[in-house]
Amino acid sequence: MKPGTSVAFPLRVMLHLTSEGAERARARYTRIKGMLGPAGELRVLGFRYRTVFTGLGLAAICLSMLLVFNIPPTKTSPQSPDFDEFLLAQLHAGWTRLLIIGTLLAITASAAILTAYCYSLTRDRLAKVQDMAQAILSSLAWGVLTLDTEGSVTVINRAASEMLELSADPSCADLDGITARHPVIGGLIRNALEKRQYAQDHDSVFVNSKNTKLVLRTTICEQCDEAGRRVGIIVLVKDVSKLVAMEEELRQRDRLATVGTLAAGVAHEVRNPLSALELNLRLLRDEIAELSPPRPDLAGYCEILSAEAKRLNHITSGFLQLARVEPLAKSLVRVREPIERVVRLLQTEAEKKGIVFHLDLTPDGAFVMGDAAKLEQVFLNILINAMQAMPSGGVVRISSAVLHNDHEAQVNLRFTDEGVGIAAENLPRLFDPYFTTRSDGTGLGLAITERIVTDHGGQISVESTVGKGSTVTVSLPLAASESVREQELAYDGTDPGRG
Repeated sequence: MKPGTSVAFPLRVMLHLTSEGAERARARYTRIKGMLGPAGELRVLGFRYRTVFTGLGLAAICLSMLLVFNIPPTKTSPQSPDFDEFLLAQLHAGWTRLLIIGTLLAITASAAILTAYCYSLTRDRLAKVQDMAQAILSSLAWGVLTLDTEGSVTVINRAASEMLELSADPSCADLDGITARHPVIGGLIRNALEKRQYAQDHDSVFVNSKNTKLVLRTTICEQCDEAGRRVGIIVLVKDVSKLVAMEEELRQRDRLATVGTLAAGVAHEVRNPLSALELNLRLLRDEIAELSPPRPDLAGYCEILSAEAKRLNHITSGFLQLARVEPLAKSLVRVREPIERVVRLLQTEAEKKGIVFHLDLTPDGAFVMGDAAKLEQVFLNILINAMQAMPSGGVVRISSAVLHNDHEAQVNLRFTDEGVGIAAENLPRLFDPYFTTRSDGTGLGLAITERIVTDHGGQISVESTVGKGSTVTVSLPLAASESVREQELAYDGTDPGRG
């Protein structure tokens, strides 16, 4: 090997390692970063640069050995008469070796320092990109999961962890665990991985640990690398419970508007002949009372006709109330007061039927902005239904609790009876107008109740088990704290304008 070539070749190797090698490492890292988590990415990056450092060290050792063995020895021998020239040649050869070795080591050290700087800079940039990506994922309202082709979770953001109640550590979440807690979503993921059948806006119901029913909308798509190869799937999950509730409420309002308009016309047409019928019944009853001898059978018939006329009048009044949009006379209402008034109103009848009201209401601080008379009508309808569902008596439990969800405070009122319960197939139709399971019912009570609750910005729901009883939950938004403070001062007899 010639001396010139022995130096030029290592220099090309070092330049290749410091420039093209670093670029190649970064390019390869870019291709695989989509398949690795943050820790795996850093490990791969560190492995690449450690390989570069090792190559530089080996290159420096090889260069030194090549130089030592390839520098030609001096032709002067110690027996030569020019002994001084021999010493100078030996000294010159030694310094030449040292100078070349030192130069190569300096070049190698510079390349190593440059590579270390590039490694540090790349690692810092990678850390910033990872932090930004993590911040974006954490701020998304959608839950995001990524799984590789083997079904292992590689990424899970905070929204997905909270909604699905899974571990935020991808290494602790697996497909079997997802399927155990969410059979529908797990089935969609398996279809996507095994059959490449991807879901689009698929809704499923999940009851979380707080006993809250969530409607989760799932979308699954394919995850590919830069070369277009399939490396996994992306699962997007969103809580659309409020959206579904709003859609159902709009459909319910449309049905009520249509049926209410028809009912108002029918009620108006029925009321006129009904009033004439009641008037003539009273006249007929007066004439029957003057008959001699008395005719109690005719008087009984008149009583039956009068009772049925009153029942028809009550039904038409319900039709008009359902159709008529009445503005709410809102004021600050202490939640427990209308409930207590309704309980006192029904107390006597409840004692006759062997029914006991058990109240477990929040302290006096729970206020809502509402129409007290309308709220009393809501609670009256609910408690009458509860009493009618317990022909053998029992306990009606009324409780309340203040909850804070999504920066919104609300009071939940629960009315639980020990009655016969409601069949599961009838639960979705409870609030439909004219739907009733009682022979003497009109099917308007709960429809009107839901409308009043909705007008107050609240929600009403029913849970029931046949043979065990039913629970009606009414959720109403709490009043603003400033209004509550003014009302509390008014209750205490204090002028709020004075400090």
